[in-house]
Parts: sequence; structure tokens; C-alpha cells
Amino acid sequence: MRVLDFGTTSKRARIAAVAALAVALIAAGGWGIAEATTRPKAMPPVKPSGRPTVPSTTAPAATPATATGSAPATTAPLPTRTFADAPPRAGFHEFPANCTVTHRLNDDPIVFPGLPGASHNHTFAGNPVTTAGTVPQDLLGGRTSCQDPKDASSYWFPTLLQHGVPVPPQTVTVYYKSGVKDYRTVQPFPAGFRLVVGNAKATSADQFTGTWTCGGDEYTDIPPSCPDGSSLIVRLKAPSCWDNVHLDSTDHRSHMAYPVDGVCPATHPVALPMLQLKVPYKLPGGDTAGLAYASGPGYTFHFDFMNGWDQARLAGVIAHCVNGGRQCNGDGIDKHRP
Repeated sequence: MRVLDFGTTSKRARIAAVAALAVALIAAGGWGIAEATTRPKAMPPVKPSGRPTVPSTTAPAATPATATGSAPATTAPLPTRTFADAPPRAGFHEFPANCTVTHRLNDDPIVFPGLPGASHNHTFAGNPVTTAGTVPQDLLGGRTSCQDPKDASSYWFPTLLQHGVPVPPQTVTVYYKSGVKDYRTVQPFPAGFRLVVGNAKATSADQFTGTWTCGGDEYTDIPPSCPDGSSLIVRLKAPSCWDNVHLDSTDHRSHMAYPVDGVCPATHPVALPMLQLKVPYKLPGGDTAGLAYASGPGYTFHFDFMNGWDQARLAGVIAHCVNGGRQCNGDGIDKHRP
């Protein structure tokens, strides 16, 4: 290593020499500086103003991913499926992804990628390693809390609180259905697909497109009370027509559209599965007082989906259950029409 004679060099030369030495040592690992590969345990969440907050639970360590902030990913277009005849009459064309909750975090890898703690608190189901840095490739072949072991997707939604305390949901169900009249045209989600459904910034119940039920009654917001012993259930449907180009979009919604009269519009010509999230909560005595989501009032409920399916398995259950006009269970089986 070069020896520096500080006594015979000018102040400016000495500074330049020290800087050069520092760069060389860092590059060689001489100062022991290593890349951080784990998330700090005490990372304080960034709390949206005026919204309730809740401490996060910990997700198992995952392979770090870098948020690049680049333009939404695209994929090769799919051929649009068309049929000359009308589809056979079918009462159902669906299968459910039945999943249990895995963890809670102030993370959202779609809206705030690579920014731990930047979101309101979310409840996660499906792949147990989802954090702010997760990308779809991290999910593939991973573990899952869903009934189908090939569904390593991640599903998340804002945490429900009662007087500031998290309310654990019962089994989370994500139905994969046909949102179009001709259920034979529905195709699997492409690899890498992401979507946000609903509006976390909604300002009134009129903007909420889902429903609340308890005791047989239906509401557009959290009801004032529920019958003792009943479950408070929220349901929300996603758009199911894809633009056939983008795996995500800047607002995480525009690459998808709702069908019009049961047909996908020309701007979004490909029918994908219509996701319908169903989240039930068991409330002692049916008491709904003090309920609010980490995102705000009940009408701010929303959910996120990041595709982590084994693509061959997903294609198989879509073909058998959705295209086949069946009502399958979580294993992809219709016991009445095997």
C-alpha cells in the first residue's frame, strides 16, 4: 500500500489522498462495511395523518428486493378468446382461494415498494414473507397459508381496529370467478401481475363499491350493530378486463377495467379472473362500536393482489373450474361435476 507523506504535501493534496485511500479500503472491504440484508427491528412507521395506527407483527425474513421506480412492467399480449356460439348455461364458474392471516405490517409493496413503514397497517394472507421490498418473483415457489399449495400469491388489506386494537379476521377467501358472460373466455393472470382494488382515499360510503353484511342484512358501510353470534363480512369485487399489455400501472388500477354489460371493452379486451375478496370478522356480542380500518372509515376498505401462482396450476384450475362452468372447492374440485 502506498505510504503518504503528510508533512510534504499541501492541505488540498492531503485531503485528496485520504479520500482516495478511503475509496480503496471500502472497495476492498478493509473497513468491514457490509450491505444490510435485514430490516431494522424498530423501524418507526410513517403514519398517514388522521388515520388510526397499529403496531406491526413480523414477517419471516425474505430475499431483499430493490424498488426501482421504473415504468410499469409489460408482457407479451395474449390472444383474445372468442366463441361463435353462446356458452352453455352454468350457475357457477368459480373456485376459492381459502387462506389464513400470516402477519401485519405497515408495508405495501405495490403502492410503496421498497419503503418499509410507509403505509397504513395491512393484514397479509397467502405468502408469509411479503414485505415492502417484495416483488412477484420473490413469491414463486414459496410457502403459503392458502389451501392450494401452488398458490404462493400475496393478498393484503387494511387492518380492522376496534378502539385501536386489531380485530383478527376469520379465514380470508378470495374467489376467482368469471366477470364476463362468456366464462369460456377467461384466461389466467399473467406472471408478474399486480393490482389494487378499491380506494383507500375514499371520502364517503357512496364511493365504496363493496358490501357489508351481518345477520342477513346488507350495508354500504360498517353497520351500527350486528346480531349476537353473527359475523361482520366485507366483500369487494375487482375489475376483470385487462389491457393485454401492462402487468401494473402508475395508479395500480388503470391496466384493468370492469366489464360493460358482461363484455370486456375494446380498451381492455382480455378477460381475466374476477377476484372477489371476502373477509369475515367475529365480533363479541355483535358489537361494532369503535370499528375503523387502519386506512380510515369502513368505506376506505381495499385490497391488493400480487400474483405468485404456479402458472401451470393456475391455468389448470381456471380451465377446469371457471371455463368449465363449475363451482370448485379450494382444492379445485367440483364434487358434483368432477
